[in-house]
Amino acid sequence: MHNINWHPSSEMLLNHAMGNTNEAESLIISSHIAYCSVCKAEVAKYENIGGFYLKNHEELNVSKSLWNNLLGKLDGVEQDSKETNFVDYKIKSRLNENGVRVPSFLYHYLPNASDTKNWNSTINNVKYFNINFKENSYKGKLLEIPPGKVMPKHSHEGLEATMVFHGGYSDEVGSYNKGDLVILDDNDEHSPVSSEQTGCICLVVYSGSLKFKGILGSILNLSKF
Repeated sequence: MHNINWHPSSEMLLNHAMGNTNEAESLIISSHIAYCSVCKAEVAKYENIGGFYLKNHEELNVSKSLWNNLLGKLDGVEQDSKETNFVDYKIKSRLNENGVRVPSFLYHYLPNASDTKNWNSTINNVKYFNINFKENSYKGKLLEIPPGKVMPKHSHEGLEATMVFHGGYSDEVGSYNKGDLVILDDNDEHSPVSSEQTGCICLVVYSGSLKFKGILGSILNLSKF
């Protein structure tokens, strides 16, 4: 087991606990919390504080029909799944014959795409699957990167957050392993290299566009990877 050394900021965890994160941010922070007991405990602390203030807030007068209106909207709505949001589901991957476990809420973004052989391919035999969010300013990709592969150097127009589910990678700043959530902004530029032993499967969520450098980068820019 690897220690988890890279985490979202306390501000990000607070916003997540208060329900102030968008779909993309919620997905990747929730994925990290599924592996990280430290951040999970911090979110629980913020939720408890919020619950205390709600409980002790002055009561508000609401319409007598509010409860019936709410029940009417819920009538006929079925729970999507009885499964808990822990690490319950697997992605089939050439990097691990036993599959790679991922949280159930991430798995639900993969209809008919839970096997990486069905993902798209790009340079260096890297496989990827696009995740679409309701808010178009954010994009998501699941990546399967073979061992020892170098991704072209790139920078970012906005934020880039990478959550590792299998193996790991390194760049000019450090090394990242299972459970790590790495967050970069438009001041950062790096050349990720997947682990020589295990390769890497990770979720990348980013705003704006990635700006690839060099000849291979130009190809990726043109392909809108």
